[in-house]
Amino acid sequence: ATKLILLDSLLQESISMIFLSSLLFSGFVIGNLAQNSLTEFYSCGSDDSTEYSEDGLPSSRPLVIAHRGASGMYPEHTALAYRMAAEQGADMIECDLAVTKDFKFICSHEPWLSWNTDIASRDEYADRRQTYNMDDDDPLIDWNDKGDIDDWFSFDFELDELKQLKKKQSQEFRDPRYDNQETVVTLDELVDIVREYGEKQDRAIGIYVEMKHASAVNKIFAERGIDRRLEDVTLEALENLGYTSKSDPCFLQSFELTSLEYVKDKTDLKLVFLLERNLTSEEWTRIDNIGLSGLGFDKGGLVTIGASDEVGRGKYLLGVTDFIDQIHQHGLKAHGFTFRNEWMKLYWDHGQDPYSQLKQFLDLGIDGYFTDFPL
Repeated sequence: ATKLILLDSLLQESISMIFLSSLLFSGFVIGNLAQNSLTEFYSCGSDDSTEYSEDGLPSSRPLVIAHRGASGMYPEHTALAYRMAAEQGADMIECDLAVTKDFKFICSHEPWLSWNTDIASRDEYADRRQTYNMDDDDPLIDWNDKGDIDDWFSFDFELDELKQLKKKQSQEFRDPRYDNQETVVTLDELVDIVREYGEKQDRAIGIYVEMKHASAVNKIFAERGIDRRLEDVTLEALENLGYTSKSDPCFLQSFELTSLEYVKDKTDLKLVFLLERNLTSEEWTRIDNIGLSGLGFDKGGLVTIGASDEVGRGKYLLGVTDFIDQIHQHGLKAHGFTFRNEWMKLYWDHGQDPYSQLKQFLDLGIDGYFTDFPL
């Protein structure tokens, strides 16, 4: 019996190694295993132009999109997380845009700042705490509404002030060793990083930027007598950085259809609508009329549907929808979010193996993975 258990263990280990090796050689997982976290990881170049789109990004396999950088290992939206994402081989690095009082952009998951910075501990900023309504502009749909948020907001600070803050890991179950070492990072700094590493690695590295809470921010602008829209400030910043067309390695995304409808005739950038709910036929028509490049979808809510187990310990898979096929039928790319390695972010069916989930979506035809772990 002991010999059988040992043989079974060796067999399982061999199968896992074969699967991992196949992913590595296919270019799906980019990099080399190393003990030192500063070891460089990146994909090998290719002279075959058919493997790449006009923007220089891979077209023969799904894109690896570093969600807030390598945020599973380092504090999100920091220069460290971005550099490590590039070293680990990410094709694109995602940045949620938060505007400052002096109309600069930092990368921050939300424009409110306390959940992943030390701003709440800074006495000099105590009187800047405010309450703003962060609902979107559609009164009939509340899934993206945040309600009234009481916090410190990027648009109440100038960039020099925000650069005094220190970032921390936003998830308690992740590595805290890098807390309070990095400050906020700007959109300009992100672009410097992707271009530096792109030149170093002889490949294109793209940016995947989100117009965050545009409707709510635009209302605040209007209340302050500012005759500008967040969308226009975003396009101006991207144009200044050289991102203007579909041939540039840049996607511009939003959870708000109205924002995408507003910019569609103002830019030739690739546009992506983000969603966590099923669409009506009228909404599909609006999407078709915008001329999007893709949809970013909630993988668990729209494709692999799950349910909690009876003791509330985790979730298991109930079934799989055809939503990715629907996206493709509209001529769009399907980019799923958010892939995470921790067991509590997987279904029991994945055997606590994140590569099992990645393979599942590869078989379903996904075109891009938003992942906290681009390695």
